[in-house]
Amino acid sequence: MFKAQIHLNIGSTNVGTAPVSSFFSYSYVQQIYPKQELNANAAGNITGLTFYLDPSATITDSSNWTVYLGHTTKTAFTSGTDWIPAAQLTQVFTGAVTRNSNKVVITFTTPFAYNNSDNLVVAAKENAPSIDINNFDEAFYVYPHIPYSTLYYKGDRAVVDPAAPPGGIRADYKSAITISGLTASTAPACPFVVYPVNNAELISLSPNITWLPVSGADSYKISLGTTPGGTDVINQQVVTSAGFSPSAPLNPNTTYYLKVMAISANTASSGCADIVFKTIPPVPANDACSGAFAAASFPYTYTQNDAVSATNNGGFITACSDAMNDGTWFKFTGDGGQFTIKITMPASSSTFDPQLGVYSGSCNNLACVDTVDNAGGGGAETSTITTTAGIEYYVNVGSYEETVDVPENTFTITITKL
Repeated sequence: MFKAQIHLNIGSTNVGTAPVSSFFSYSYVQQIYPKQELNANAAGNITGLTFYLDPSATITDSSNWTVYLGHTTKTAFTSGTDWIPAAQLTQVFTGAVTRNSNKVVITFTTPFAYNNSDNLVVAAKENAPSIDINNFDEAFYVYPHIPYSTLYYKGDRAVVDPAAPPGGIRADYKSAITISGLTASTAPACPFVVYPVNNAELISLSPNITWLPVSGADSYKISLGTTPGGTDVINQQVVTSAGFSPSAPLNPNTTYYLKVMAISANTASSGCADIVFKTIPPVPANDACSGAFAAASFPYTYTQNDAVSATNNGGFITACSDAMNDGTWFKFTGDGGQFTIKITMPASSSTFDPQLGVYSGSCNNLACVDTVDNAGGGGAETSTITTTAGIEYYVNVGSYEETVDVPENTFTITITKL
């Protein structure tokens, strides 16, 4: 039997549509196994694959397979049509597969040369025109991993042509698998950090750092610093779960370097890269009505880059019938003429859906003048009001939600005297 093998989550007990579908007549499935997850000690020849079935499942009518391997730089599929081209794949097996001790073992006639620098694509299509009825619909064990790392099509019309597959469905799981012919590194794989992603900005001061579990790991070591490879904040703290939150809040507007290593039998991952992220800025100076920025000359324009750190102060603003989040504040003095207030967002704030509120009176006794929430995420909001000379007007820009405190995002406010 095979001596050099890499096992990935072969103890999983969840089923899914990979490597093929047993519940539809025909299927085509592509799965991406990143180099980081394979954790091979060197390039080498893949000589076979083993997939694992639920003990109650049958594949009698789902056993006519064609299997392909390939290299890719992708770690996930971007859409249901983002198939890896057939030209990048090599057919390694075609024929009937059989179940043996809840496994399907496929041995290649010609090994596949894996370069150990790219990610590995495992693709399979099922060609039999009939289905197997199983308790859980599908037969093979899968495990959760990088979002959208599997793309599958299943249907009853015709055998799929890998050169022109139809639109498929993306999944956040992959087959539990044994890859024969490669030797695993003696150190466990470096974990995939799910949050924060590399080069992320506007990260909370108390982030819930999470990563994907590493097969075979019994614990993890966390380091966090303010320089590359630094440990001045957290120095190789050991945790046993795939998540961690710093015991003390991080500093605002600061770049941090995070490293997560897996530990297996007292051996740590090697060569794990830093995850770089930047925390949210300090609470803006105009977070409260009492700190409203004054517009003294017109047109007045200000870009609020730190709105994500705005607090909800005393709660939601209910002076107008359409309540809203308490965002950031501006003010100006009326002269009896008309003023237009406009809120616009950059492309980076395309999901931020602002509400614009205009009030008179005082911060502790606001009177509603106007409120607008006409556009969706990323859309502009505009209000034109007729002022009374000598009256102070307060402008609030916050998220439209009126029952949940939602962070604001970058926006530009322009106040123009007509």
